[in-house]
Amino acid sequence: MPTERNTHPARAAAVAALLAAAVAVAPRAAAWDVAADASREDFEAFHRHFATSVYAYPRHSATPLGLIGFDVWAEAAADQDFADEPFFDGAIDGDLTGDLLVVGRVGARKGLPAGIDVGLSYAEVLEGDLELVTAELGWAIVDGGLISPTLGLRLTGTQTIGSGAYELDQYGAELLLSKGFAILTPYVGGGVVYSEGTLQRDLGGTFETDDTRFVAYAGLTLNLLVPKITVELERGETITGAVRVAIGF
Repeated sequence: MPTERNTHPARAAAVAALLAAAVAVAPRAAAWDVAADASREDFEAFHRHFATSVYAYPRHSATPLGLIGFDVWAEAAADQDFADEPFFDGAIDGDLTGDLLVVGRVGARKGLPAGIDVGLSYAEVLEGDLELVTAELGWAIVDGGLISPTLGLRLTGTQTIGSGAYELDQYGAELLLSKGFAILTPYVGGGVVYSEGTLQRDLGGTFETDDTRFVAYAGLTLNLLVPKITVELERGETITGAVRVAIGF
């Protein structure tokens, strides 16, 4: 029987979408950032948690877009446990609205021959000073049909941009399985994410740490004529929820 804690991600995803919309129309001002005087223990714990919370999960099915296919999208993902973690007071300067770590992203994907898709996205950690760019490559290993599902391989690379104290380099490899049913497409997947973090310290020198973690996710896309709406639940260091709205064909 699901616990109350496990029912939060879907609600957090909905709240994240509202927060993303609100922040998008407001002047950007950092309410929190990564503390440059964090202890090594707090920094390493922060990195393990943060890296999978901001990971660029697919939020789409394994079905290739095709040569003329493309989509553009906006999304928000929320981690409701972030501000409750023991590292928070030592690794973070500032506060989070509603104690949620919310990441807003915009991006685009384009279909290529041979079941290959490529994508690029830009993300902001809302109310924070962190920005990320991600490149994505997908390949339909098995392109499904009327009955059979589609199996895809997905590779990602993410890097922080800007001049903050914290830097993240991240690489992921996943297998993704999906099957369309009329206007609904459920999918599941999982893989390995390698994340390397660096903290430029106030007193000089740097802390460096890395983490390799298995991630898993499940989602459902509602394929309307315009738009496509996807809801996804994700498991890395913690459970996160996300909502994506995409247009294209």
